[in-house]
Amino acid sequence: MRHGIQVSVLCCCALLVPGTLRAQTAIQSQQPYIVTCKTTIYSAEPGQGETVKEIVRQIEARDSEGRRYSSAGSNVSLHNRYDRIQDAVDRRSYQVNRARKLAYFADLDPSALGPLPSSPEMREVEVNGVRCLQSTANRVRPDGGIEVIGRVCHSVELGNLVVQRDIKVDLDGKHLRFVTELEDLRLGIEPPPEWLRIPVDFQLIPGDPETPASRD
Repeated sequence: MRHGIQVSVLCCCALLVPGTLRAQTAIQSQQPYIVTCKTTIYSAEPGQGETVKEIVRQIEARDSEGRRYSSAGSNVSLHNRYDRIQDAVDRRSYQVNRARKLAYFADLDPSALGPLPSSPEMREVEVNGVRCLQSTANRVRPDGGIEVIGRVCHSVELGNLVVQRDIKVDLDGKHLRFVTELEDLRLGIEPPPEWLRIPVDFQLIPGDPETPASRD
């Protein structure tokens, strides 16, 4: 595993509890798209201003059948790089390491394709021409309580894609701020089929690369 901060734009950080969204009644469209998500990581020492620590980019895409692709962050080495595929057709999710020709798979959680939980405090906003629902981003404290650490905005039309996020966390004694925004959003464009396909010569392994039982 690479030292430093690794960011997943769709999942945010492991520390976070997903922000809630108010009720959705419209069925999500399956408009295909390709977009680059940029996350700027700022670091701040006590008594000093923020400085840019790292900039991480990921590709997010969806085809017209609802399959989703998420690349690993640009800060991850090829050997440790796992792209994610959510296949709504065969109801499986995959974590794919193309350098090592491995694909870990599991049944796709139906909640991954549905609307996020609703809450009356949510509000609809527009960010760079994309409509999204803004909610708080929360962290579970060691005592079990919930702490608000920022805001996140999801686009329902784009399958709950994170359009914008601004959160602050403390990790290893450092004050970090994560700011996510979209770059180069291309609507109506089908992603390359190879992004969403597992090559026949890849080894398929049930489970997750992070679990000891599935390590190779």
